[in-house]
Amino acid sequence: MRRSMKLLLAIPLLSFAALAQAGQGQQNLESFLSGLDTMRAEFVQTLVEADGSIIEESQGEMLIKRPGRFRLEYLKPYRQTYVADGERFWMYDHDLEQVSVREQGDTLGDTPAMLLSGTRPLDEGFEIKELGNHEGFTWLELRPKGGDATFESIRLALEPELLRAMEMVDGLGQITRLYFNTVERNPGIKPAAFDFQPPEGVDVVGEGY
Repeated sequence: MRRSMKLLLAIPLLSFAALAQAGQGQQNLESFLSGLDTMRAEFVQTLVEADGSIIEESQGEMLIKRPGRFRLEYLKPYRQTYVADGERFWMYDHDLEQVSVREQGDTLGDTPAMLLSGTRPLDEGFEIKELGNHEGFTWLELRPKGGDATFESIRLALEPELLRAMEMVDGLGQITRLYFNTVERNPGIKPAAFDFQPPEGVDVVGEGY
């Protein structure tokens, strides 16, 4: 099993037999994002090769505070923590006892993580396409407009006011699948959840620290 973890997101590529009502996916996405302040979700993430073979599977929890803050805790099979505090992006590998830190804006840009935690209109950074209905969800495909994105597309599975799954396809055809087992909309989350202090004794690498 590969040691590295890919940051966000997906569920399997699907064949959409039925067309959604015009704009239904975007309506559900707008309904989900409208008034969204915080979000807590447990997830299962799977990394899949272009041929469909599974590389690795992980489990964890995601916290979001808009604008610009999120925390990802991978709990199985390895402990890894990702924190965006609004200024810096921290990556902590518990087993290796190593922390990496970068400027948040330079690192994330139009990534799936910022799609959820940001407040900029999505059509500024993405071309949005309705994909239709499948298994009770409406699906959207988002393709980045910028030429420097590290992924080809993102797919979202939506219910009214809820996001159920995300999928990211990278330039090598690998698919990162993220399915939300539980989703809490606007739960109370303490601000300290988005602060990060490197534990004593770990190696810290990166700019500005």
